[in-house]
Amino acid sequence: MARRVEYLCNTCGYTYASIDEIFWIDDDGQVNVKPLVMSTSAESSDAPVKGFFANYYCYECQKFINKFIIYKKSLEMDDGEIIRMIEDFNDNSKIIQFDDEFQRCIECGSELPSKADYSFALDTEDKFHIGEDGYDFSDGEAFKFAGIYHGYYCSKCKRQINKFVITENGANFSDAQIKNVLKEHTNDLTIFIRRDFDICPDCGEEVYYLNQDSTCPKCRRDRLTVTGHMMVD
Repeated sequence: MARRVEYLCNTCGYTYASIDEIFWIDDDGQVNVKPLVMSTSAESSDAPVKGFFANYYCYECQKFINKFIIYKKSLEMDDGEIIRMIEDFNDNSKIIQFDDEFQRCIECGSELPSKADYSFALDTEDKFHIGEDGYDFSDGEAFKFAGIYHGYYCSKCKRQINKFVITENGANFSDAQIKNVLKEHTNDLTIFIRRDFDICPDCGEEVYYLNQDSTCPKCRRDRLTVTGHMMVD
């Protein structure tokens, strides 16, 4: 079921509605963007490419930016081909992001399946934790930094690749500081990725997903308030 939320600016009367949406590319190369309901889930189940879709707003450009997050793709489809299809979908500016789990071998370029996925964290006492049963990886106040680990193995190159995706950085460590910690717990093929803010592809400023805490895009004087919400199926 998809959640639909309606917003209103009490100062200028601006209205906005958001709904949970997905996208997929079918066997004919057609990009589809529709609400996440039972019928669309069934329709997209066998699609060679699928993912999440969302509208973000750029206050600098005063327009919405489409964001596509790809979490499933066929090995027969090239990344560049997927990007081209999405770019041709409409005239809107877009952010196109592949899920953090996707990875190519940094030696030969082969696409690799993830062999292991764990949560990890460096706690406030400088102890490193990864994939420990019973450890609370949700307690962000207890961490200096934390994230998700993906482990890969390239059978062609006979190489292990460790990928650490940083999702929290409470201590505001620099990239170099985080890399030094990670090097102590993996090999020299560590790939470090910071999950950055979403950036407008046109002006380079940060973009935002509008909600009840957002400044009204029209008048810029008041915040949006929720006037209604419902579940759509």
